Amino acid sequence: MNAAVKPARPLSARIISMEGAIAAFGLYSLGSGLWQGELIPIFWGVTILVGLVVLAAVRRRDWQQHWQRLDKQPSSPPPRDPEPPPA
Repeated sequence: MNAAVKPARPLSARIISMEGAIAAFGLYSLGSGLWQGELIPIFWGVTILVGLVVLAAVRRRDWQQHWQRLDKQPSSPPPRDPEPPPA
């Protein structure tokens, strides 16, 4: 059989990435909020842009190495001796 066939992406998805569209909307929201002096669009613009920074950091992380380190760690802490109740 054939190898896995990638589905064709629409032209708009090939031209503008989803992250780019979200960043454009965040900048538009922030700019329009600053221009009009309204607080809610400023809040959403800042929130969207901070979310994109977090998304970039999460995608940049080496997840294979992260999961290998977690597999090497013990699954649970060692059992503790029961402490006597305070008198």
